[in-house]
Amino acid sequence: MNRPLLALVMFCLSVNFVPAHEVRPAYLELRQTGPESHDVLWKVPGRGEDMRLGLHVEFPAGCAPLTPPRGSFVNSSFIDRWSIRCAGGLTGGAINIAGLTGTMTDVLVRLERLDDTTQVVRLTPSSPSFIVESAPRALQVTRTYLVLGVEHILLGIDHLLFVLALLILVKGWRRLVGTITAFTTAHRITLAAATLGFVR
Repeated sequence: MNRPLLALVMFCLSVNFVPAHEVRPAYLELRQTGPESHDVLWKVPGRGEDMRLGLHVEFPAGCAPLTPPRGSFVNSSFIDRWSIRCAGGLTGGAINIAGLTGTMTDVLVRLERLDDTTQVVRLTPSSPSFIVESAPRALQVTRTYLVLGVEHILLGIDHLLFVLALLILVKGWRRLVGTITAFTTAHRITLAAATLGFVR
């Protein structure tokens, strides 16, 4: 048996034992509706049909709910919507995700202001809170998505095994670059379609 075929057989046998990584972060969206009010959307990955990750949003002390949370279960995720009022506004206040330190997931946060500017933050188990800024920084948004993309590739064993298989099977660097580019483009299209709700 030649070496490439042996490598392919070993790869196929290992697939059953290597779980594909699934990036299912929680998502917090805050839309400013007034100088001191925000609409909140809180999406938490489900664990089965009746369980959810124990993650909860903690707003600054001056915040109080204007409406009770309205919950629903959609596409294996629990979604809560409600409105809050924060005396003096959210700017400069700290928002914390209780329970995040005991998980392996992340939380993507998007805050939309009245002037259509946004603040995007990625929270992790080692950094479960952030300060609401008065003005967005494009560099911070770029860095957040760049780090998330690099981790998605480097920490996903299925991606690394796929690239290894390509290195073994595809001859010539031009064909290899073309194949990897085609895979990356297709992956971006499917992720975008899923994120925008075109496919499930």
